[in-house]
Amino acid sequence: MTTKKIVAVVVGLATASMMFAAVAVPAPAQAQTSAELQTQIQALLAQIAALQAQMSGGVSTPASMMFTSNLTIGSSGAEVTALQNFLIGKGHVIPAGATGYFGAQTKAALAAYQAANGIAPAVGYFGPMTRANVNAATPAVPGTPGTPATPAVPGNLEGDAGSVEEYELVSGINNEKVGEDEEDQEVIGVNITADEGSDLEFTAVKLVFDEGTAASDFDEYAAEVAIFLDGEEVARVDADGFTDDNSWTRTLSLDSGAIVRAGETGELTVAVSGISNLDTNDATDTWTVDIRQVRFRDGAGDSTSEDPTLATRTFSFESFATAANSELKIRANDDLINNDRVIDVHATNDTDNVALASFTLEAEGDSDLEIKKFHASTTVTSASNVDDLINSITLWIDGEEIATGEAVQDTDGVSVGADEGWLFDDISYTIAAGEKVEAEIRADFNSVADALDEGDTITVAITEAETDQASLFKVADESGENLLDADITGSVTGGAHTVRDAGISVELVGTPTAVKSFEADAAGEVDQGTYTIAFDVTAFGSDVYVDLDTVATATPNAGTDGSSWATTTESTATSTTVIAQSIAPSTSDSTNDTAYGYFVEEDSTRRFTVSVVLKPTDDSLAGVRLSGVKWGTVSTSDNTAATSADQNYTFNLDAFKTGLLNLSVI
Repeated sequence: MTTKKIVAVVVGLATASMMFAAVAVPAPAQAQTSAELQTQIQALLAQIAALQAQMSGGVSTPASMMFTSNLTIGSSGAEVTALQNFLIGKGHVIPAGATGYFGAQTKAALAAYQAANGIAPAVGYFGPMTRANVNAATPAVPGTPGTPATPAVPGNLEGDAGSVEEYELVSGINNEKVGEDEEDQEVIGVNITADEGSDLEFTAVKLVFDEGTAASDFDEYAAEVAIFLDGEEVARVDADGFTDDNSWTRTLSLDSGAIVRAGETGELTVAVSGISNLDTNDATDTWTVDIRQVRFRDGAGDSTSEDPTLATRTFSFESFATAANSELKIRANDDLINNDRVIDVHATNDTDNVALASFTLEAEGDSDLEIKKFHASTTVTSASNVDDLINSITLWIDGEEIATGEAVQDTDGVSVGADEGWLFDDISYTIAAGEKVEAEIRADFNSVADALDEGDTITVAITEAETDQASLFKVADESGENLLDADITGSVTGGAHTVRDAGISVELVGTPTAVKSFEADAAGEVDQGTYTIAFDVTAFGSDVYVDLDTVATATPNAGTDGSSWATTTESTATSTTVIAQSIAPSTSDSTNDTAYGYFVEEDSTRRFTVSVVLKPTDDSLAGVRLSGVKWGTVSTSDNTAATSADQNYTFNLDAFKTGLLNLSVI
């Protein structure tokens, strides 16, 4: 009697699930054993699952959809339905079918799929590793075995072929402390710049953790490892995935949408969360982290894996009490201020409020930070003393003047010299916990009529040399305790800014070009490459002449890999020969141009194009860069002005370079 009731229930479930479908169930024999009955029930359940899968194919969410979420017990929705269809299509039985609810049956089927595909640990959790595996697959749509689903289209990427132009470590993330039970402490960061060819979607990052002073396994220090792109989480894994069996190495698959747009820079950071019960013997132990490999996809759909060849970063694990100490982080901010540039000073009047260094101050941790004393240094060239150039120096935060600097007898032992320290005292400026403010060091410049000489330079720095001096640099937490030197991190160094009453500024126009103007032929002629760079010259303080010899500072690339460029001196690569070079303005000025220089009127702008033709003496990868623009206030035939010697403008010219051409001799 009991046996008949069980079979009747199973038949009822099958009929309800299949709606119009029927299942033929043989009547159980009176002598049927319990084992035989269980076998029959399992067969019926499998038949139900198969029929449900057939019905769901074509009306449910396709199994080939792109998965973007982590799924586990209790999850529900379209992605769960699609995952269930995928697993059923792969032969992993889910007796209840594609219900859209992630339960114990789905977990068991997923664990079986993970084990079959080498995904560890095979515990039935649908996270980044399994998601990447399923997204990369081309599964059959349930109900049509053997028919591959259409692969997912890459993310919204514009452009064609693309690559990473530069990887650069974030300077302010180093020697960090991961506290007991602390979440997402950044331990390494890298700025990733995509070239102009395409957006790039980053799909995986390989991390390697190495013991420094650590004597225990990584998961006895860390609970989780996460990756962020521009502050958005794109991956998270348990730290126990990094074991001594894999040399503390693991590749993390990133969530879809981890995109750096063409020509832009994204900040990718790796964060570590500490365990809640750090062993006292493990406190202060150090590890290093290395971003060993990244994988990305461009607009053409091509995937690239490469080692960014970055230095490692060291970090330590600390007890709760130690890690609770706050940290002041100093980071360079505005490149337009920090890069080398010309400062326009006046012949007879002072020039006030000129920004020399730009940086941010961040109060990291749970405590507000009060800046009591601040210390910066200045270095001048050509002049004997800093006060030959400036008569006042000030600290500004968020657009407000905070304090005026006082010259101090710092590490050089001189009260006012060519290398001078400045103390900003009695500040009492508070930065709220977790907040970041923008700061500048500004100065008031003397006139040329004073001791200032045109061509002198000045540089501002806030480095370890400045923050190390406890009497000159004091920051306190909410308890009134001064931060230790180790808790004041980062640095900023402004450019070597040149002061002039008269001069020029130069701006790049468009993108420099490189084209092969002649192909090597059987007659023995070699390749020729023609390179052009367009730029605007603006004069200030005086009319100026751009020297016709400017083109002499447009120099070929001296390396074979595109990395070695001449800088400020005339140089010709040994594997190429310059066979033609010229400079020409976009408009003529027959009244003022001379045989030796092109005229640029004060407070006006004139456009020029430099053209260089190269041919190789050996197979070469070559380009051209502009490393200087010669100018003077008077144009003469011997390149020496009567009242002002010719100058060579060399600022902000890093981007004034063409692409590279493969030049062949055959």
